Amino acid sequence: MTTATQSFPPDAGAITFADGLPGFEACRHYVVMASPALEPFLCLQGLGDGAPSFLAIDPRLVVDSYPCAIRPTDRSRLDTPADRPLVWLAIVSPNAEGATVNLRAPLVINPETMRGVQLLDGDDAYPLDYRLQK
Repeated sequence: MTTATQSFPPDAGAITFADGLPGFEACRHYVVMASPALEPFLCLQGLGDGAPSFLAIDPRLVVDSYPCAIRPTDRSRLDTPADRPLVWLAIVSPNAEGATVNLRAPLVINPETMRGVQLLDGDDAYPLDYRLQK
C-alpha cells in the first residue's frame, strides 16, 4: 500500500475543498505537509491568516479493512472517473489519553485535480472517535 504522501504528485499545489470543512468553511485551500519524523501522519495546513491545521492519517493504516468506496455524486464533485485512484485521509484528534481518528467522515482527494471533499454520510459502523493504538 502506498502512503498518502506518495499519492500526491511531487509538485502538488493546494488542495481545494469547495465547501470548506465543517466548522472551517471559510478556509477552502490546504497544503499537505509531510515529514519522515511525522510518519505515518501528515499535516493538512490551511492557507491564510488564522487558517486551521489538522493531523491526518490514511484510514487503512488504522483499520486494514477500511472500505474506500465513494458514491458517483462524490466522484463527480472530485472531477474524477471511477477508475482513478483517490487519496483517503482521516482527521486525527490528539487528547490527554492519546489520540482518536474520525473514521466516519473521511477526507477524499483527487491527486490529479487537487480537489477534495469530506464525506459526511460515512458508514455508521465507524466512529467519529476511533481510539488509535500505539
